[in-house]
Amino acid sequence: MKHLPFPNRIAIVTALLFTTMSLLAQVKYVQLKPMSQVVSTSLKSVRTSGAITLPTITWGGDIATVYAEINGIFKQNGLDFTLRNEDNFKDQVQRCINGETPYLRGTKGMIKMASDAFKAAGIDLVEVYQLSYSNGDDAVVFRKGKNINNARNVALQLYGPHMDYAANLFTSAKRKLEDINFKYLEELTVNDNGTNNNPVEAFVADPTLDAVFCIIPDALNLTSGGTTGTGSEGSVKGATIGLTTKSANRIIADVYAVRKDYFDTHKDEIQKLTLALMQAEEGLRDLLKSKASKMGEYNKLISRSSELFFGTPTATKDVEPMLEGGCEFVGHTGNVSFFVGQGTTRNQKTIDAEIQKAFITMGVLTSATNVLNADWDYNAFVPNLKYAKAGVSTITPRFDEKKVSQVVENKIKAEATTWESEGTLFNVEIYFQPNQEDFAVTNYSADFKEALKLAQTYGGAIVVIEGHSDRGGVLKARQSGASSQEVAQIEQVAKNLSRDRAENVKKSFLAYCKQSGITFDASQITVVGRGIESPKFVQPRTQEEWKQNFRVVFRVKQLESESIRFDPSIYK
Repeated sequence: MKHLPFPNRIAIVTALLFTTMSLLAQVKYVQLKPMSQVVSTSLKSVRTSGAITLPTITWGGDIATVYAEINGIFKQNGLDFTLRNEDNFKDQVQRCINGETPYLRGTKGMIKMASDAFKAAGIDLVEVYQLSYSNGDDAVVFRKGKNINNARNVALQLYGPHMDYAANLFTSAKRKLEDINFKYLEELTVNDNGTNNNPVEAFVADPTLDAVFCIIPDALNLTSGGTTGTGSEGSVKGATIGLTTKSANRIIADVYAVRKDYFDTHKDEIQKLTLALMQAEEGLRDLLKSKASKMGEYNKLISRSSELFFGTPTATKDVEPMLEGGCEFVGHTGNVSFFVGQGTTRNQKTIDAEIQKAFITMGVLTSATNVLNADWDYNAFVPNLKYAKAGVSTITPRFDEKKVSQVVENKIKAEATTWESEGTLFNVEIYFQPNQEDFAVTNYSADFKEALKLAQTYGGAIVVIEGHSDRGGVLKARQSGASSQEVAQIEQVAKNLSRDRAENVKKSFLAYCKQSGITFDASQITVVGRGIESPKFVQPRTQEEWKQNFRVVFRVKQLESESIRFDPSIYK
């Protein structure tokens, strides 16, 4: 995920203001072809003499790999690696097939794309380690009047980190991928090579584009600092950020994979690499905690990362933001969750199947492929790690439940007419009978399964469980001459009952999670009683429409504000 050095980026983006018309004529969309059709699939043996090349990409997660290099962690584990940064994934795949390295470094989606070429070469890939998740560094920007439900022409990088992000987002919105006109470009971000073969400049130049998937610095430029684009200084008038991976924080997983023939014959080396990367994650974690007292070590790491990513040790201002939260390191615990599937629906097997289905539909894969799991004994790593614990799965609350509840209540009061649309990502509705209080798991398991998948995929969003009722009782009271005070009491009773139902649904949902072996962060959920204020059918014409007013809604909302994050330090 390549970031252009800051001064160059500003110069290029500013220049876009004056060159939009010429850029439109120069936008270079490229045709989607499966990876097997764009690289040579003549498999060659891996070179095993001398140092092994370990690829990296320009991403915060790879700074931990740099930490392992400069702190001798690879050597301590008997490994001899040379780091090589390779942001052109197609070239990286070709080098791996050619035997120049047995390793691949990409997102989960990128590795799946590559598997098409390796299948054609007669071999599988094995994923061995997860570095991180994107947690705020990637975004989708929409043109004015467009959103996830109506966008059709969408720009993104071919063979890049956003292809499975886009697929997941549209699929979650129940859009058919075959109805989306994905328009692909070679590069990920703005560059200084005189071309505009990237989604960002294409979005500026081509007004037919409804949306663009891009990295967060570009999203901020396109939207005038994350507000609404003014049309000046490289922004697009009316453009807004629709969603970032701060909400969609369990989609873009960064991993290492290896050729299966090499895995079978060098399993000890690859296991040592996995351990070394876990140790490096812990070491980097400690360094960042004590950064003030270890500035020399920190500056050395940033300088070396700058040299690897950008070809110069002085682009430190572009490296440091990569460690400011948009990259979520997962460490030993995260690898157990991802590869073993302990306590989560977002595991390697599930995500692989999800991506495969989408990519076949999009034409990224010619057919189903196998991307294997190293199947490590993760308890065996624990004695050589500082923070890891065998067989332990715990949840640290992501949100401050009291603050979330207050924010939601205030927003509903202040934005009653737009609450259900503004910031809402997805809904799951379940229905009940009048006077129903019980919501048995057996009766609602399909609805709970869908809600759980959305809640964990979009783990940075909140899930508002809303109870709703029909307004028939209030109307009857008014028609019978009840006083305004009596009507208000009936409305409040309906609101209280709807909240009670929502609370009961929450309890049943959490019971479903527990029965399914899922460790769910309950702080992600807040409950509200809407009562009669937002009926699905204001004037139901049939009994079926009337029944649909009695519902509970799982509303997945993005509230990307640090004020609702849980901070345990303030309670000490």
